[in-house]
Amino acid sequence: MSAMTATPLPPRTVPVAYCPGVHDAALPPDLVDAYFAAVDWSQAILGRIEVAAAWGAPSVVARYTIGGVAAHAVQGVLWLEQLLEEAEPVGGRTVGVGEFYGMNRVDGEPVEDALADSLRETAESLAAKGVPAVAAACAAARTELAGLLDGASAGRAVPVLRVSGGRVALRDYLRTRVLEVVVHGDDVACSVDGLRVPDPPVPSVEVCLGVCVDLAQARVGGLAALRAFTRAERAVPGALRVL
Repeated sequence: MSAMTATPLPPRTVPVAYCPGVHDAALPPDLVDAYFAAVDWSQAILGRIEVAAAWGAPSVVARYTIGGVAAHAVQGVLWLEQLLEEAEPVGGRTVGVGEFYGMNRVDGEPVEDALADSLRETAESLAAKGVPAVAAACAAARTELAGLLDGASAGRAVPVLRVSGGRVALRDYLRTRVLEVVVHGDDVACSVDGLRVPDPPVPSVEVCLGVCVDLAQARVGGLAALRAFTRAERAVPGALRVL
């Protein structure tokens, strides 16, 4: 998500069978619905004429144009489609959300990050094709994903980029995809002066907040996360910031 250096979390291995029967169970329909609701909300922002008019201007995300951030969000949709069209990976180490996604937290000044740089360059290249091309790519991928996610196994293994040989259950990966879509949709909206957009769908936001709580717990522990919500005098500074 970020173009800056990630702060790694301590490795935490999650047993493949940590939830009995989950691999054969289908994805929860409410999670799939929350994902598509987030994508549709983001697409509506992408379709705004104010966004098109400011497409090449700097965004609120460092080193990204507004179009680049929008294209980065769309790339996440395209990447999910590609992952689900490929064969399920075998072997490797199963990881949790805190390990593979917690690495996206950024502390300090931005420095070079090969993966982040590659993601940004790819996004900006897609953005250079123009709003219609980006919107069409997103719409096409959404259509394909409707079929790919329908009845997909919650425990299907998905490879992750930040952990060599790592894989995560589709159920958890999809939760992070909801967060990606909503956060970057908000980035685009906040990058365009005067643009007012509806709040993201409540079910999508609920998924996002759940991921954020999981990430905070993985980074500072459950008690420290609770204190950050309830006791300012005992809170670890920045405990709830996860990206």
